Amino acid sequence: MRLFVFIMALLSFTHHSSGEILWTSVKKFIPAGYDTLEGGYVTGDLNKDGKEDFVLALRSLEEEKNSFYEGERLMIVLLQTPNGLKQVGNSKNVLMCKGCGGIFGDPWSGIQIEKGIIIIDHYGGSAWRWSDTQKFRYQNDGMYLIGSTSDYYWNVSDCNGEGVGNAGRNYKDVNWVTGDEEVIKRKEDCTLVEHTKKKLKRKPLLKLEEYKQVDE
Repeated sequence: MRLFVFIMALLSFTHHSSGEILWTSVKKFIPAGYDTLEGGYVTGDLNKDGKEDFVLALRSLEEEKNSFYEGERLMIVLLQTPNGLKQVGNSKNVLMCKGCGGIFGDPWSGIQIEKGIIIIDHYGGSAWRWSDTQKFRYQNDGMYLIGSTSDYYWNVSDCNGEGVGNAGRNYKDVNWVTGDEEVIKRKEDCTLVEHTKKKLKRKPLLKLEEYKQVDE
């Protein structure tokens, strides 16, 4: 029994130590004056090699001094390789600033890795609410935009029991790989104006470094 406890303790220590070493390597990619957002350090296998890769969502330390700070937030993507960590993506534009959420506050809603896909969520507004989701996939030694979803709606009405999110709705979902696009538009009284599905002309996928926020 004592031997079993010793082995388990050793394994736990080894795992903790290797994790600390790895985190020390990850921290070297964080620029001076920046730190991770809450929930802004996620891991997952981006290139399907069985190893954990890393995504950092970073905020400027200046944000602590100003509730409506509009400085850049950074996203950095790191792969584990036999030669150590390798940066395969970075952006100053994909993460919205702390003051970009309007009266609702900081629009940062989180980041996750799901089936090798990086998913970035933002949310904001007041009586009129909006959400924005962008999806990136690793390929050709970089991160590429493969999906975009935006939603905008009037939060005051539930459309006579149909649920909040329909009144004044302006929804768009695009799969940039297949070109599939879905659009839903409703008036404030919930009347359906448009619900279409179509194929867009396919274009080369946008690289993370090329991505810019677009107001629709």
